[in-house]
Amino acid sequence: MSKRAAPPTAAAPARARAGREAARRTADGTAASDAQRQLHELQVSQIELELQQQVLAELLEQKDAAEAGLVRYTELYEQAPVGYLSLWPDGRICRANLAAAALLACPRDDLLGRTFEQFVAPEQQAGLRRFLAGVYASGAHSVLEVALFAWPGRAGRVRIEANVERDGGKCRMVVTDIGDLHAREAARRRAYQVLDSIEEAVLVSGPDNRVVAVNPAFTRITGYQAEEAIGRDPGFLGRHVGAGQAFPLQAWSRLLAHGSWQGEVHNLKRDGTPFVSAMSLTLVRGEDGAVLNYISVFSDITARKQAERALLELSRELDARVVARTAELTAANLALRQEVAERKRAEAALRQSREQLRKLGDHLATVKENERKRIAREIHDELGQNLLALRLDLSMLGQRGEGDSSPLQPRVDAMLDNVDSTIKSVRGIMNQLRPSVLDLGLQAAIEWQIGEFRKRSGLSCRLLVDNADLFAALPGEIEIVLFRSLQESLTNVLRHARASDVQIRLGLAGGRLELSIEDNGIGIAPRRRGKADAFGLVGIAERVDALGGSFALAPYVEGSGCCLRLGFDLAVAGAQEEAGG
Repeated sequence: MSKRAAPPTAAAPARARAGREAARRTADGTAASDAQRQLHELQVSQIELELQQQVLAELLEQKDAAEAGLVRYTELYEQAPVGYLSLWPDGRICRANLAAAALLACPRDDLLGRTFEQFVAPEQQAGLRRFLAGVYASGAHSVLEVALFAWPGRAGRVRIEANVERDGGKCRMVVTDIGDLHAREAARRRAYQVLDSIEEAVLVSGPDNRVVAVNPAFTRITGYQAEEAIGRDPGFLGRHVGAGQAFPLQAWSRLLAHGSWQGEVHNLKRDGTPFVSAMSLTLVRGEDGAVLNYISVFSDITARKQAERALLELSRELDARVVARTAELTAANLALRQEVAERKRAEAALRQSREQLRKLGDHLATVKENERKRIAREIHDELGQNLLALRLDLSMLGQRGEGDSSPLQPRVDAMLDNVDSTIKSVRGIMNQLRPSVLDLGLQAAIEWQIGEFRKRSGLSCRLLVDNADLFAALPGEIEIVLFRSLQESLTNVLRHARASDVQIRLGLAGGRLELSIEDNGIGIAPRRRGKADAFGLVGIAERVDALGGSFALAPYVEGSGCCLRLGFDLAVAGAQEEAGG
């Protein structure tokens, strides 16, 4: 503040000063005449007037300085970053700046006249009252931290510095928001806890590259205690990159240029044991760009490097083994390919042979069927005609001797019986070779075969035909295969099935002919199906396969009989017959 202005009662000293100045200005010290005295008085008055004007100017200057100081003080008070409060002895607020109003989240005009206590958390209001009482009692500067009553926009916790004005009337308080300070302190403590708990060593150096802090992991890895490392250059760890290579200058250049560097560094422990560390260096700069700290974080990777070297050696050994084994496998693969090629050739030859055998079987079946037909016709035409002629002759011979008692008559009758029996046997043989009823069509042949089966076995046998017109659409080869398959199946039922009922179904659906022969016998066990002498089923399957059909036996269930199914695609079979014709 500017010094206070002199009071206006300074006129007497000014007049004395004016008299002394007028005497000094007199040329000699002799007695003065009246004119000279009057002149002297005028000079004294003039000088007094000049001195009063000078004092007035000084007073005006001091007033301006005081007003400017008051403005500056008011601005500082209002714009202060902390809250300023003045309290009456009863705790009511009599003055507050903008920062205090912001801290308390209340307009400044509304603060005046309210007690500061009502802004404090209820559980800490009693402590505040004791604090203010102590401040008034002692008059000493005191400090208190309290929590404010929770309110949107209001500070959470504040620091109060209080003292009493000299006249003892008001309490002046400086209120500071310390919520951020507490948060920063908590964050700092958490950071220290993290540093103390991490497995990596942390070394912090100052701008002079002297160690200022280390964490416990640093001691655990290097063996150096914190007091042994602090204040020293980090080079005491003997760090270098690679065998005998000093810490590279380019690493420092990158650190200074980019603010960080990462790499592997070879260091020495306190007992002289070398170890390899994976290190990360970070440069911390201030707002002005100056270096504040170097932070080094590293871990001991010696065991990992040893494992990597062992793994590399193992990899090389395995590579060598792989090369050798690859050569062996290449040779074996070549031999295998040759063997596979040979096997493929053999399989191709086998397939060709099987195809030839199938064709031969088809041909033999056709030849057999034709031969049956030829033999049956020859027996019918030759033997049958001869037997018929012989019977006619014997009949005529017997008619001539009917009235006589010739001894030849019984012989003639016996011969007639033998001829009849022979004719019947020949007819049976002819039907076994090729029933003549086949010439009348498949339907007539199946009905005849079912009738013969009923006569021989005495079993129930039924034929179910979905549509009788389907017989007209059947190729000749399929008719023969169906009839022979039915003939073989009924023979198997009679010999092995122990059945009492047989059902035969013939149907046509979607251009596909299906024949099923089902009995209620004991069924055919899987072990019996694969017997070497089971030629009947094999023969049926081969005949059907030769015409591109399907052959299937229902799954075996003991005591549930057997069901044989044959299927033919008539369009395919017709095309094969046309190609064969």
